[in-house]
Amino acid sequence: MFTVDPSPARGEELDWRSRAACRDVDPELFFPTATAGAALAAAERRALAVCTGCPVLAACRTWAVAEQPHGIAGGLTEAQRTALRHPRRARHGRPVGVRVPVPVRGARHRDAGRAALATGAEPGLVAVQCGVTRRTAERWAAELRRAHRVAVGARVGGER
Repeated sequence: MFTVDPSPARGEELDWRSRAACRDVDPELFFPTATAGAALAAAERRALAVCTGCPVLAACRTWAVAEQPHGIAGGLTEAQRTALRHPRRARHGRPVGVRVPVPVRGARHRDAGRAALATGAEPGLVAVQCGVTRRTAERWAAELRRAHRVAVGARVGGER
C-alpha cells in the first residue's frame, strides 16, 4: 500500500494556505448568495471579518487578484478584485471603486508596504493594501532597489 507523508520536506516552507485564518471556516461563507443590498453587504462583512488580521493576507490577496474571480478572497470582494484587474484611474492615480481597509498607519504602513515589495508584491497591489498612491509604492520600491545596490556594492567593495 502506498502512503503519502503529509508533512513538508525538511526545510520546505508550508503553503501559505495552511496558515490562513479561513482554513477552518465553512467555505460557503466566502460565496454570498445575496446579489445586492443590505443582505449582500452583511454577508460580505462577515466574510471580510475572517480576513482581518490574517497572517497571510498579502499572499492571499496577490493570489486572489490574479486567480479568484468569485466570492470573497484576499480580504477583497469580487468588485474590488475586478477594479484592481481593470483599474479606471481617478485624478489621484487610485483605482476607482476600490476601498480596502488600511490596517496600519504612519511608519508602520510604510514598513509593511516595503516588506511586501521586498517579497515581490506588485506596487499597485501594495498601494491599495497600504492606502497610498501607486506612485508612493513605486517610490518605496525604488528606495529598496537603491538600498540593495548600496548593500551589494559595499559587500563587493569590502572584499577587495
